Amino acid sequence: MADNNLLDYIGDKMDALNFDGDLDINWDKDAHVFELELTMYVDATGDFEVEDQDGQEIVDGEVDYSDAILFYDKTRVNGDDYKDNYLTIFGFDGKKGMPQATLDALFAYLQSLLDAGQNALFDFVDGSSEAETFELTFDQAAFEAELAKQPAKAQTTFIPYPKY
Repeated sequence: MADNNLLDYIGDKMDALNFDGDLDINWDKDAHVFELELTMYVDATGDFEVEDQDGQEIVDGEVDYSDAILFYDKTRVNGDDYKDNYLTIFGFDGKKGMPQATLDALFAYLQSLLDAGQNALFDFVDGSSEAETFELTFDQAAFEAELAKQPAKAQTTFIPYPKY
């Protein structure tokens, strides 16, 4: 890929995902962070009571679930301060950016997470799930397995922070 910075690279990877929901990237230039927002949608049929994150009951209509991944500049931000607010967090090395392998592994894993998550949300909303609440869970071991599959060159190739 000819992408030359994190924003473009993440955007291209997002575009390549096969996902019926919404994927958005928010860039806070001052804080040097990116948020990758994931939103899934399912129609509620009225056969099962669902409460949204604000405690409002949805009988018929669209149920949505949102979560996000944080990419942060380790030289400016302590990611541990934010890890409880995100599906997962990834630090990058200032202007140097992130290893291509990390991004490629993330998006390979993200496709399977989104597929499984969408199915689990359908099951939750139609009442066929035993779960009391729905949330996505980032499987660090599955991500690490994807990372191990990445070529050595991608481990040492960095996608830099944008120079805007």
